[in-house]
Amino acid sequence: MDNDRYRRAYKAWSEYDDITLLDLRKQKIRVRVIAGVMKRTESSIHNRISILKLAKKKKIRWIDRLAFWR
Repeated sequence: MDNDRYRRAYKAWSEYDDITLLDLRKQKIRVRVIAGVMKRTESSIHNRISILKLAKKKKIRWIDRLAFWR
């Protein structure tokens, strides 16, 4: 295992990292390539994509509940 490649594997995700990840996914770049570019594991990339999708869904649901709550 190349330690330099995974040096950021356990570091927290920043807003910049999230934006970069979403931009690369919009360009249809493979997860393996994204992992190499961002110096993270493929697993961490998959997990973060799932987290970002969940956060987006929760945000919409929360707004919907707020609009119909009154």
